[in-house]
Amino acid sequence: MARKPRDIGKGTNSLIMRKHKICLRWNDNYKEYLENMGLYGVHQIGYILSDKALVSALVERWKPTTHTFYFPVGEMTITLEDVAMLMGLPIEGEPVCEETRANIVEDPDWPTLIQDYLGCEVDEQTFRRRSKTEIRIKWMKEHFGTCPEGANEETVKYHARAYMLMLLGSVLFTSRSGDSISVVYLPFLIDLEAKRKYSWGSAVLACMYKELCQACNEPTRQIAGPILLLQLWSWAHFRVGRPQVREGEPEPKLRVQEGEEEERRPVGYLWSGRHEFTKNTARNLVNYRDIMDQLRQEEVYWQPYEPHRPDVPAVCTMDENLWMTTCPLIHLQTVETYNPGRVMRQFGKHQDFPPEPTTPIGSFGCIGRRGARSAAHRIREDYLDYWRRRGEFVIVEERLYDPSRYDAYIRWLQSGAQLHLQSPARWSLGDTPVNKLQYLPTEPITRLVSNKIMEMAEKTVGKMNGELADEDSMRAYMLDILRGCSNVLEWIGVNIGADPTFDLLRMEQHDNQMEYQHDGEASDEASEQDE
Repeated sequence: MARKPRDIGKGTNSLIMRKHKICLRWNDNYKEYLENMGLYGVHQIGYILSDKALVSALVERWKPTTHTFYFPVGEMTITLEDVAMLMGLPIEGEPVCEETRANIVEDPDWPTLIQDYLGCEVDEQTFRRRSKTEIRIKWMKEHFGTCPEGANEETVKYHARAYMLMLLGSVLFTSRSGDSISVVYLPFLIDLEAKRKYSWGSAVLACMYKELCQACNEPTRQIAGPILLLQLWSWAHFRVGRPQVREGEPEPKLRVQEGEEEERRPVGYLWSGRHEFTKNTARNLVNYRDIMDQLRQEEVYWQPYEPHRPDVPAVCTMDENLWMTTCPLIHLQTVETYNPGRVMRQFGKHQDFPPEPTTPIGSFGCIGRRGARSAAHRIREDYLDYWRRRGEFVIVEERLYDPSRYDAYIRWLQSGAQLHLQSPARWSLGDTPVNKLQYLPTEPITRLVSNKIMEMAEKTVGKMNGELADEDSMRAYMLDILRGCSNVLEWIGVNIGADPTFDLLRMEQHDNQMEYQHDGEASDEASEQDE
């Protein structure tokens, strides 16, 4: 039965989130192995508190067919650049999936693997009840809580693998069980000497997309996976809900000198465990909806990583050539589409007419009849071939972002997308009783109207200074004023319906939409001719 989309913009309960602390104590002897695996950056960030309301507000804006968030300023999404810069995860490498795991261990016997590569015998407390691949966190803590002092190399490797397994199962690929982690990643941790062999970055992004798609549909009321990535992405691009540095703590720095060795950290460290969430009534789901519904483009950090490039470790930027590939992303049994062409502004590139949404790719689980398993395997092989040729599918765009086309882009997007969850007036006039809201936003309508009036006033001053030189300029200006009046009336709850006063505006919107689409098609034709 098809799932019913979540009734967004209503209710005040946040999603349930599955995330654990890494309960194993760090040992400096692990560092070399984590760097080889490309996981050291995640360790450097450390544990960060979860903001359930912020995550829930973002989930409500996710569109599964495009894998993008819809904001009043346009589409945005988590990209491979975000994963690399925020968490220091490698993009280049083999995919993290069953096929590559089979090259290491075919038909893994999990108890034997645990004994061989973690150095512990399995007992009745090892696995979660009725599961063959979920290890209890309590069992991990009992056996690997602290690496023995003076331990030999083999023992250190056992503990290092356990630490990485906890990092993967508690931060990057959290399952929906609250007391266990998955052992399926253990085969990828066997060779601790191989340097950045796997594309953990693409696997994490595939997992994030899958979790967002599931969480934004009923009857799901929880989200797992790399929740830390989602929060870091939001804090990097918006000021909404950013935590404050605890009193007495120094501001986190990405590049510091520790003795004779320089330590560099990924951008996500800027929101390290030195921060705390202020306790106030505004930190809730309804208020976050309010703020996101009023975002202006100048309030968004479209390219937040540019100032930090000189200070991050090499792993953050070494795979930059793959950030704009359109190759599908793979994680275990999941394949997810990746559409950087819809968010070119995040790369500082020309934002053309966005491509049509790619047909969603399903999750190909190896369950059911043997024939079904074989079919799923054959389908995944096709996408594995895409990944092997990932460099062939990189978007090549030399043109920089052009701000003059922003208004036309927004008008196109508004013609077929819901950029606001609901009208601000509905929060107090709609179906939801005011006394049931956790937070009553009293400012949004004032802010929206005042911003629009100030914008119209600034444009009027500009036009009066000599820009209304011809009839076309005058007409465009008057249509802009008419558009502003329409927006203000809508925000204060006035339904203009079919009022003939705004017929001219409706005609102009239709003409602009057609013109923008024509420009996009003309650009494609020009590109084909150049080729």
